[in-house]
Amino acid sequence: MDFLSNLFSKDKTHEFLEACRLGLVENVEKFLKSNKVDINSQDEYGNTALIFATNMEHRNVVELLIENGANLNIQEGDGDTALISATKLGRGDIVELLIKGGADLNIQDKNGETALKIAVKLGYKDIVELLIEDGADLDVQDKNGKTALISAAGRGHTDIAESLIKGGADLNVQDKNGNTALNDAAKKGHKGIVELLIEGGADLNIQDKNGNTALIYAADMGHEDIVELLIKGGSDLNIQDHNGETALMFSTQTGHKDIVELLIKGGANLNIQEENGDTALEIAAKMGLKDIVELLTKGGVSSGS
Repeated sequence: MDFLSNLFSKDKTHEFLEACRLGLVENVEKFLKSNKVDINSQDEYGNTALIFATNMEHRNVVELLIENGANLNIQEGDGDTALISATKLGRGDIVELLIKGGADLNIQDKNGETALKIAVKLGYKDIVELLIEDGADLDVQDKNGKTALISAAGRGHTDIAESLIKGGADLNVQDKNGNTALNDAAKKGHKGIVELLIEGGADLNIQDKNGNTALIYAADMGHEDIVELLIKGGSDLNIQDHNGETALMFSTQTGHKDIVELLIKGGANLNIQEENGDTALEIAAKMGLKDIVELLTKGGVSSGS
């Protein structure tokens, strides 16, 4: 027997909670008909009958409790509601029951995460779409400032990102570090998501706390295909980070010759100096990167002719 049975075997409320946890439908029905228990009572950890039934995936008990007027929005000690619990388990059928029953879709747990944010993080597209269709707030930020879209972009969930964009998510929200969905996708090389965000009208030039843009991240990480997309999309090639470095300088010092070439062809200013007064050419020369020195020299000659 578990701790509830040991501690509370004579307590009707806890017997009721135990019946819900074990999925004993007939017992649950008897308790509800007896009117001797509070359907919304909580144990010492804040769990309700509905949360227990959800956590143990007893769909029939969940349905019974909803029909009998259980409060769908009570939070346990970690801030989880039944909806958040069902989402974590990937139980779209129980999520649907709770939504139809009128559950609040935007309650945040102790980390500031909603059911939508959790579904995105875990890659449960069907649940994401259910929540979007039923009006979940797409732009709620967790404790780190991340939205569902930023989370999808960072994890490379292209199909989910597409659903969020189509649903009207704000493309330019910044997290606590100043990162946008585009910055995260560019940094991690998720080309499909970068394409979706550009097509959706994301601001390509937002800088994070260190002054980095999506283009700077892509150039630094060597994501040539993403650099090309961002140049074609109209990114400002000459934005400087807090150290005065541009995308051209990042691609130079990381030795990404093809990206250097793309940026030169795209019209990057070759004469910008970083905080120590060095240009991209001087950085390449100091590092002994002869191929890049040659590219930058030729680029300088052509632009000055």
